[in-house]
Amino acid sequence: MRHGWIVAITAALAACGTFYIDPAEPFREANKQNLAKLSVGMAKTTAMELMGTEPSRGVFMWIDNPHRSEWITGNDGKPYEVLYYYTDMKQRDDKITDDELTPLIFQDGRLVGWGKDALQRLGS
Repeated sequence: MRHGWIVAITAALAACGTFYIDPAEPFREANKQNLAKLSVGMAKTTAMELMGTEPSRGVFMWIDNPHRSEWITGNDGKPYEVLYYYTDMKQRDDKITDDELTPLIFQDGRLVGWGKDALQRLGS
């Protein structure tokens, strides 16, 4: 009888170590699905409405949407605003890294492209 309890407890503890619920998964999936609704030339306000602006609860922190933003200067010398949305999880940790973000690129308040390839074409 005692052996049975030890086996049961060991199995239960092992299951806890492999079971993982990621509260940010629906958030990332929604961001990925919303990317398909974007179109070049769209106003920044419209793009942000489509992508959503509500933060989400992660495992260790709240995640802003967009996660971060920056201004860059393209190869053409023009300024671009880049909003980064959390769309992928490469590693289960408490960090969101650049390779887990999808950039949306705006010039003069209009969407000119999105994705890492579009950002690289600007020379950033």
